[in-house]
Amino acid sequence: MMRPVAPGVHAITLPLPWELQAVNVHVVKLVDGYMLVDSGIGTRACFEALEQSLQQSGIAWSDIKILCLTHMHPDHVGLASRILELSGARLLMHRRDATYLAEVANGGQHAPWLGRAFSSAGTPDDLQHSIHDSFQQMRRNFKELTPSWMLEGGETIETSDGLLEVVWTPGHSPGHICLYSRTHKFLISGDHMLENITPNISWVPDKDTLGDYLQSLEMLVPFDIGTVLPSHGKPFDGHASWIRATQDHHEERCGEILSLTRETPQTAHFLVESMWKKQLSPFHYHFAVLEILAHLEYLLRAGRITTPSYDSAPMLWSPSAA
Repeated sequence: MMRPVAPGVHAITLPLPWELQAVNVHVVKLVDGYMLVDSGIGTRACFEALEQSLQQSGIAWSDIKILCLTHMHPDHVGLASRILELSGARLLMHRRDATYLAEVANGGQHAPWLGRAFSSAGTPDDLQHSIHDSFQQMRRNFKELTPSWMLEGGETIETSDGLLEVVWTPGHSPGHICLYSRTHKFLISGDHMLENITPNISWVPDKDTLGDYLQSLEMLVPFDIGTVLPSHGKPFDGHASWIRATQDHHEERCGEILSLTRETPQTAHFLVESMWKKQLSPFHYHFAVLEILAHLEYLLRAGRITTPSYDSAPMLWSPSAA
């Protein structure tokens, strides 16, 4: 069911087959037709819910002129190929996420660097195998896409209610974008800002994903935003205070890591077991260990932590003597 959330913008909540339960996609009225922001995951239930919501609002697939993807995670791109085939829409996506999606999609069973990441973290082999098994179905959502318009950030999209500005907000993914209405003061935030959830920031090779994320948040502080329209949960206000609280949360996590490694150098696997108080399923462990690795990378680049074995596995971490 479509519901209005901002001038010229409706949200549709679609089902997800895991604990998060639902994802919001947004339908934006254009001068001619509509733009769909994100696609939902590639399941039959998700597709049927999307199609039914559009039909109930009198929107045919051919009315979708643009499919804009905020980022390349499976609950946002899983139905993209099918939607493009049915609608003939133009695909908009940031260049970095299009490249990253192609790398993951063509990596076979998993992203080619994931095994090295788990080994460096000290993740036991049997747990690595369980992670692999738990992600089998999700990997079907990773299909290479060729955007009609490769975004960089700074572009504008004309809608029936004014312009939407493309804001590049790397961190949750390398090419994550938000859409900002300067006229109506709302931000379609994707997974960059979620009211009651701290977005997962996962390590990827050769990047400081947490540093990128914190910088992206800081960039948004001076924006005049009345309402944040997230991909999970309900719209909310108070974006600047949310940003400050989230920055504080990550600094607290960094402090906890430094405290746990102060007496004895530790692996990322040890840190996950120490910082999550409940037993994690292989599916959730995957996100936890990559988030710990992102924090370690951030601390390493800041000179606050070090490892005597950066190129070997498992890696042991301890606070920098400085």
